[in-house]
Amino acid sequence: MRCPRCGAEGVDPAGYCVQCKLFRGQVAPPPQQPQPQPQAFYPVAPPPPPKYRNPLLIPGIIFGVIALLLAGGVIVYAATSGGDDPGDQDLTGGTNPVVAPSITATEAGPTPTPGATLGGNPGPSSSASASASPTGAPSCILGVFLEEQHNEQVTVLNTGTFPFTGSGAYHRYNERGIVTIDYGDGMHLRGSNGANQYEYIFEGFISYVFKYENGVVTYSAPRPDSTGTETFIRNGNVDFKGKLEARIPPPMKVNCGPVAMSLTNQITTIQLKRTSKAP
Repeated sequence: MRCPRCGAEGVDPAGYCVQCKLFRGQVAPPPQQPQPQPQAFYPVAPPPPPKYRNPLLIPGIIFGVIALLLAGGVIVYAATSGGDDPGDQDLTGGTNPVVAPSITATEAGPTPTPGATLGGNPGPSSSASASASPTGAPSCILGVFLEEQHNEQVTVLNTGTFPFTGSGAYHRYNERGIVTIDYGDGMHLRGSNGANQYEYIFEGFISYVFKYENGVVTYSAPRPDSTGTETFIRNGNVDFKGKLEARIPPPMKVNCGPVAMSLTNQITTIQLKRTSKAP
């Protein structure tokens, strides 16, 4: 603004002309720019605590799976154990697939007994008497013999009849008329039918009363070992495992000498070697 007295421009801070000092009034201060307001800061909520996995969760799942497996094992065991008798716990049960043809009197000799070495009907369970009557057997039949060769025609149920071979059982004939056939830890008879392979295994022992007459030995009163077993295996799989049965062998024709003996009928031929004179 120009001063009306001297024409100078401007006033001092007190409102007077800068040249002639004419009071012209204070100059209004320039408008102030709005100052930025401080921003309000609100407290930030802390992040939620991390979620930790329950340390018992996974072990709990594992325990549950194990419990189910154990329960299944108990069910399978109960289904296959065959009873509370500890002697039955390892037996598979089922039906023995081995059967045998019957023996006739004209084929086998005097007073034949039905059945065969591997598959006849179970005989009486009475035990052999220590005071059995004299056998009438020649001395060459008495003693201990080892089966060097056992050949037998074995009939497998719904399959057919095939030759089985094996060895290893001991026969002990004594003067009291008792014979014990000892299979030990396992006497194996093996056979085949084309691609099918069979194995019949006997473990334990079985004793009989025997009688010799006219070159033929007959058997009665079978007494099997209570822990003995017999097992039938087909192509590597166990078809049957059960206790050693009290079968009565058919009569056997005897040919014996000082060091060897043979027992034969129409389905079985056994070659034995003497190992001891004392049974």
